[in-house]
Amino acid sequence: MASDDYVGFTFFVGCMAMMAASAFFFLSMGSVEGKWKTSLLVSGLITFIAAVHYFYMRDYWAVVGESPTFFRYVDWTLTVPLMCVEFYLILKAAGAKT
Repeated sequence: MASDDYVGFTFFVGCMAMMAASAFFFLSMGSVEGKWKTSLLVSGLITFIAAVHYFYMRDYWAVVGESPTFFRYVDWTLTVPLMCVEFYLILKAAGAKT
């Protein structure tokens, strides 16, 4: 990756941020009440899936030099339903009537 490749660098930073968030969520599971554990697991899965896709997007950008739209749509196809589940889990754990 060239030193002036800001797009590639942004994909790298996004990948590292998502991986750090995944580690945080997975490691936090042992220190929260039981009602929050599933929510943290789903959050970790969402950010891990995003991290893997950002890794591939960075490589695709470095080789092809075009926006990796395919990886974005695959990422969204997997993570958006998980985010809907996540919202439900948070509301349920917070005591909302479902």
